[in-house]
Amino acid sequence: MAARREGRALVRALHLASGEERLLDPASDTSPLGQAAAGAVRDDASRRIALEDGDWFLTVYHAPWEIVVVGAVHIAQALAAFAVPAGYRVRVIDPRAPYATEERFPGISLQRAWPDEALSAQPLTQHSALVVLAHDAKLDDSALAQALPSSAFYIGALGSTRTHSRRLARLAAQGYSQSQLARIQGPVGLAIGARSPSEIAIAILAELVRLRRSVRAPRIAGIVLAGGTSSRMGRNKLIETVRGKPLIARAVDAAAASRLDPILVVTGHQADKIAAALAGSRAALVHNERFAEGLSSSLRAGLAAVPEDCDGAMILLGDMPDITHGLIDRLIAAFDPGAICVAATGKRRGHPVLWARRFFGELMRVTGDKGARDVMQAHGDQVLEIEAGNDAPLADIDTVEALAAYRN
Repeated sequence: MAARREGRALVRALHLASGEERLLDPASDTSPLGQAAAGAVRDDASRRIALEDGDWFLTVYHAPWEIVVVGAVHIAQALAAFAVPAGYRVRVIDPRAPYATEERFPGISLQRAWPDEALSAQPLTQHSALVVLAHDAKLDDSALAQALPSSAFYIGALGSTRTHSRRLARLAAQGYSQSQLARIQGPVGLAIGARSPSEIAIAILAELVRLRRSVRAPRIAGIVLAGGTSSRMGRNKLIETVRGKPLIARAVDAAAASRLDPILVVTGHQADKIAAALAGSRAALVHNERFAEGLSSSLRAGLAAVPEDCDGAMILLGDMPDITHGLIDRLIAAFDPGAICVAATGKRRGHPVLWARRFFGELMRVTGDKGARDVMQAHGDQVLEIEAGNDAPLADIDTVEALAAYRN
């Protein structure tokens, strides 16, 4: 129940021979069973799996889909009445006590607070739809500022085309990029000529149904760069044992537990040792014969191996052991075909970086011992920063001292 309130998915695992039961958190469990649970959550499907210790049945308990309404207006009353029987959990946010009353919203969760306060205390998840109906810039903009960096699957705002243009201008002045602002559906709802509060509510709910039922989830490949010579370390750092596993295995385990498909590990220097460290992994190895030419050659080799039906590729570094599958999935949730999604700490950008396919051509032209920083700078207005909340996007192990410090 706590996980559902927090928007987290859990999986109940039942061992079919012994009857043993486990409750798994796929966001943190990196065991083989935990990775299988993460796959079941991604597919939103309970299933039977076979592991070395026998067969298990995994039952997925997803966080409920929710509609978060800002503005306790007449449209919100109608939307709440329609959404609950459609299977959505509804909460209404409005600091104006005369509007947010139990008489007007019987049985609905009411938060009589400013949107930034309510959404900070109970953040939006990838199962959340934010619908802004207050028609008051102070309330609307406060809510949208919280939603744009989130993983919410839908963001909509009431208002005419002219009102929406003014809204976008205000948010752009606050520093939000065009790719972020493009997430806002305005005017909200399907264009069916709705006029009355009930008709507008139907249009909004219909758009959510269409979005959930008919849009294919993007397929994102993972490219783990593992072909370098580790010149600063003096030996191959990726096969060094860190907290019980080779460094490269920790990076690949996080990728394997995420929604990345496929996972491509680009090898070069001591490719046989990298392969041995990843024995049993679901990752595919892509050997870069030209690894001595520098980082860009491994980037090109990885991109060349990405299947044609992938919508984008995430670049991960093999020497960053604190990157979790949770952070990887947050970047995937924020994917936009016209954007570059990058993990960040504060205002400092790091790794991993998710590139939409439209940028592959430019990335394939990068040369020398460098990554894609110049390409990212050339498309600054299309970069979407995903805040990690910790130093993981910046923490790589490059020296003997850094390795010793991490082990301690």
